Amino acid sequence: MVESKYLVEMSVRAGVQENPWGHIDYTVTVMPLVNWIKKYMPYVLIVVIVGGTIFMAASCKGSTVAFSNSSKVATLNIDVADSPAEMSKGLMGRETLGENSGMLFDFKTDTATAFYMKDTTIPLSIAFIDSSGKVLGVRDMKPLDLTPIEPPARYRYAIEVNQGWFTRNSIKPGYRATIDF
Repeated sequence: MVESKYLVEMSVRAGVQENPWGHIDYTVTVMPLVNWIKKYMPYVLIVVIVGGTIFMAASCKGSTVAFSNSSKVATLNIDVADSPAEMSKGLMGRETLGENSGMLFDFKTDTATAFYMKDTTIPLSIAFIDSSGKVLGVRDMKPLDLTPIEPPARYRYAIEVNQGWFTRNSIKPGYRATIDF
């Protein structure tokens, strides 16, 4: 009996029976972890992908507006200015604006606030829209002009776009705007 114990100790010292994981038994400790990863990793990936998509969609500040009458729809990508600081700045300082892009000003309640073009070098058009989504009026605005652009009536939303966009898309008073925040 002593001889067999001695032989086992000798073989361990010689590296024949050495466990590379130290005191961890691979089949008892590591294999269950590997099996768990194989079993649940697809679900973890799905949660990460869906969660990431939802986070990106929620953090995106861009929205759309669709203008329509009985026969035509025109869609516009918009940035939303809904805080006093964002509404005060508007498109000031921007040098360009995408062809089908604009800025929506949401006053949260009806207002008669006028607009002007201080520090705005892009020629713009503006549409005034009431709380039901009806376009009340469209006006063109000149760059850097401080003349107030008065709305035709009390409105809730105003949308600024490149000058002529409303004309090119035949948007007129009476059209409906559907805003997707």
